[in-house]
Amino acid sequence: MKKYISLFLCVVFICTAFVSVNAFAVDENKPLTRLEAVKMLCEIFPSGEGGEIFSDTDDADVAYYRKFGIVQGKGDNTFDPDSPVKTEDFLLMLKRALDAACPDLVYDNQKIIWHYDQNVISGYAESQIAFLSSVGVYNNSGYLNADKIISVGMASYYVKLAKYAKNYGLKSENGNLGKKLPPVLMYHVIDYPVGPYEYLFVTSEDFEAQIKYLYDNGYTFLFPEELSVAHLVKKPVVITFDDGNEQTYRNAFPILKKYKAKATLYMVADMIDTYGYCTSSQLREMSDSGVFRINSHTLTHPYLTDLTSEEIEREFAQANDKIYSITRRDVTSVAFPYGYFDEKVLLQAKRYYKTAFGVNKSARTPMRVPSRYTVDGTLDMSYFKSIFE
Repeated sequence: MKKYISLFLCVVFICTAFVSVNAFAVDENKPLTRLEAVKMLCEIFPSGEGGEIFSDTDDADVAYYRKFGIVQGKGDNTFDPDSPVKTEDFLLMLKRALDAACPDLVYDNQKIIWHYDQNVISGYAESQIAFLSSVGVYNNSGYLNADKIISVGMASYYVKLAKYAKNYGLKSENGNLGKKLPPVLMYHVIDYPVGPYEYLFVTSEDFEAQIKYLYDNGYTFLFPEELSVAHLVKKPVVITFDDGNEQTYRNAFPILKKYKAKATLYMVADMIDTYGYCTSSQLREMSDSGVFRINSHTLTHPYLTDLTSEEIEREFAQANDKIYSITRRDVTSVAFPYGYFDEKVLLQAKRYYKTAFGVNKSARTPMRVPSRYTVDGTLDMSYFKSIFE
């Protein structure tokens, strides 16, 4: 009898333990909510203090993520924490969290994976999601189901891959030029009416032909922050734009997105939100896309060599603050207006930046950054190709 009682108690204990464990088990097939997404992404980018709360949740993690632009509201200052999340929206949040946690992670366009249902990804999300694939956050070319609600289990799987990329992915060392200096191209305006300064203008048709040539021939697009890994990637090239004319957003940005290229805009900070120049929302969109990095072309575009050290410092510091307030990404590179610099300028530049660029034919600076090739309306395709030979 004692044997049967012992057996009964053992069965009861096992069943109780099973029920207890499963009471706390996560249903991996259930839809992921927006609040759950934030909690999960804290594994990538740990939460901290600060941030403005939404009217429908006072969750501290949500407020902190809002401060960094990782999550956004849904109108009327609401977050809608209990609503389910589509796959593409979760991947967008994941990309932003990974950028915040690991800003030196290199997204190599040569490693992008395409999906059978690529056409269902929203236009605003396509480049971010494509760049995520390049660091292995998803690793097959099947169906992404970007427009479907994501499950807890699938979201957890993507987070696991992102953690691996954060810990083991290729990372750059900002300011270190490495063993190979790639060609650096300088553009100004795409498709502006031709005026007296032809070197400023390139037509959309010519610009697309140039980017397509680089894409078709297997070039890897790098940011200036990534020069240290130029010798580790296939055919590196750096694309830059000066000034921040609105055509950079309207005409260059769509072409760069089309070919999953990366470029840097050196923005004149005081021209933001003024007629003919990029707006804050445009800059934020460009930066958030993963296609553009927004760096400094100073505050007012002066001849820096004519300024005092204090005035130069103001040009750099205030430009950085203004750009950072929009992109939430550190400003680490500068393009000197007109290419002019001297020892006084360089002394201040070293305080504020990791890299600095001149223009065509200017000398290599003591910061060891090469000059750029000016790409203008007089440049034919044969000469453009010769830059890379």
